[in-house]
Amino acid sequence: MNNIYGLSNIEIENWKKKSDQIIIPIGSLEQHGPHLPVSTDTIIIEYLAKKIAEKIQSLYIPPITFGISFEHEPLFNISLSNNTFSNLISDICVSLAKYGMNNIILLNGHHGNMGSMYYISQNISRKVPSNIRLNFINYWNLMNDFDHAGEIETSLLLAINTKMVKMRIARANTKEIGGSKVAYKSLASIPGSFPKITGNGVWGDPTKASIKKGRSLLDDLIQKLEQTLIEFREFSS
Repeated sequence: MNNIYGLSNIEIENWKKKSDQIIIPIGSLEQHGPHLPVSTDTIIIEYLAKKIAEKIQSLYIPPITFGISFEHEPLFNISLSNNTFSNLISDICVSLAKYGMNNIILLNGHHGNMGSMYYISQNISRKVPSNIRLNFINYWNLMNDFDHAGEIETSLLLAINTKMVKMRIARANTKEIGGSKVAYKSLASIPGSFPKITGNGVWGDPTKASIKKGRSLLDDLIQKLEQTLIEFREFSS
């Protein structure tokens, strides 16, 4: 078992003798259209953390389920302020560093968390020893394209847990999304903007999703995640 949630202190100590690396999966609780659960980001990122931890023989912690999702208002979301989110992740990192986990990987599963992630290392730099290595990955940066509750994200969840997807009520965005992706990415970060831009809280067409596509995407993601972690280690050595 790689998840510290089910391990005793002695078992974690034994793990630490083999590896001082630990993965922190970070998700969100927010609307994902009518066909996906609000925990979609958290489910995907926990799955990726589990698979990559098994592959590289690393520990990982239970996912952080709360993120920054104000863009989905007035649809369902549980959001932390930027300061609260940043302090939460920073405190977790400091605790792990004090315990002797010198190589900390933040694995982010939600776009809205991204801005805060860049400053975690600055927040903790004076609170931890200089040998602590902190890196983060937004997993969608390892993909050619991405969406929100559309073909890609729905395919991922179909491959992870088919029972959690209600394909019969899946619908594409009801407002046409065109123009500059750069502009839309910026606009979609404004509180309350996402339902206005998409019409229904979905970015993409989930009716095109399939288990086969999801499995292929997951296999590719896990391979690229492993390579990225190897590069982190090589850079730090």
